[in-house]
Amino acid sequence: MDHREFMAASSAYALAALDIHGLDRRRTRAIVLADLGAVRLWQDDVDGALASWCDFLDCADGIRSVKIRDAVHDMRARLHGLRGTAGAEEINERAAAFE
Repeated sequence: MDHREFMAASSAYALAALDIHGLDRRRTRAIVLADLGAVRLWQDDVDGALASWCDFLDCADGIRSVKIRDAVHDMRARLHGLRGTAGAEEINERAAAFE
């Protein structure tokens, strides 16, 4: 499996996980959305990554968890490389409230 196939499979797996877990398992759904954002960024889909991370923050709102905090930290590190990209700074500011 080459890199492109691996990333496509990762994205498909994350999307399937969102369907399985649904809204009743918010923490798991939030983590999957954070991971999906990272996969989309790796696929050079910046808009898709930002949209996934925005959904992640919406879903994670009010959840206190080490996994959520770690996902926020990872996301913010990736957002650092997107400074100047429309929407990235807003998402980073929202994420700061989680740390």
